[in-house]
Amino acid sequence: MSNTQVIAELERERDRHVLSIQSHVVHGYAGNKASVFPLQLHGFDVDFINSVQYSNHAGYPTVKGQKLTEKELEELYEGLVLNNVNHYTHILTGYCGNVEFLKKIADIVKDLKKKDPTTKYVCDPVMGDNGRYYTPKELKPVYLDLIIPLADVLTPNAFELGELTDTQIETEEDCLRAVKILHDKGVKTVVVTSGVTGAQTDECLRCYASVAGSEIYRFTFPRLRGQFVGTGDVFASLLVVWLDETNGNVAESVKKVLGSMQKLIQRTSDFAQQQVDQNSRAMCELRLVQSRKDLVLPPTCEQVKVEKIENTN
Repeated sequence: MSNTQVIAELERERDRHVLSIQSHVVHGYAGNKASVFPLQLHGFDVDFINSVQYSNHAGYPTVKGQKLTEKELEELYEGLVLNNVNHYTHILTGYCGNVEFLKKIADIVKDLKKKDPTTKYVCDPVMGDNGRYYTPKELKPVYLDLIIPLADVLTPNAFELGELTDTQIETEEDCLRAVKILHDKGVKTVVVTSGVTGAQTDECLRCYASVAGSEIYRFTFPRLRGQFVGTGDVFASLLVVWLDETNGNVAESVKKVLGSMQKLIQRTSDFAQQQVDQNSRAMCELRLVQSRKDLVLPPTCEQVKVEKIENTN
């Protein structure tokens, strides 16, 4: 990857406009703080609404901040409508901790898709991970009844996939059966980002991508040291970019996303391990800005293995 390639990518002009509704932290990277920067690097204009504004993410001993109400969300969107600036090619949503707020998101997505049916909605249905919820369980029926029917792309982890399909996800077979359930509910593209424990090893992780009525892919990549907040948010934003760039080629898109993510996580892990005498939580924040070159042009990552899975459905 040459500097000329990086400069050319940064100078590209794109007619792409994203509405991103997610959480926000003042310090560190999570939600919009992690998603907006990669999108902007790729030339996507981003209007972002913060569902919450916190001092930092919940991994710290103390969190201070505010939550946006559904009424305040409605007022913000009304302002966009009245000024006739609610024109978006993509919608991206992530963390939402309130049932009524999530319902209002559904209203906004419906309105934007009615205005322009070509608008793509990418939803990261943030509910929990590793067998537990960290959002209210009452969000589940809202996702099922209102959000999923609107989503063009869904990016659950294995726990969220199981909750959305009322199944237990432990093996690859479990995962693929549950993905088919989401396709049957109308979601065209599903990317299961992590957590299929029976398909992973101590050395390697896996994610899966499926297009309704078409290809299913397995991605195997190295398990890197450490667990870092905000990786899913970066993943979803880069997926928006590459699905657009490749005209929906899910295999190529996810591989490029994983190439960037491997470099980002490796750089974050290396930095964190060197800071043993410092504030350990603060030292584990994503090295997002320092990884901007890898976010713009994903390195060729031979360690990311892509395999097409025979579709027996």
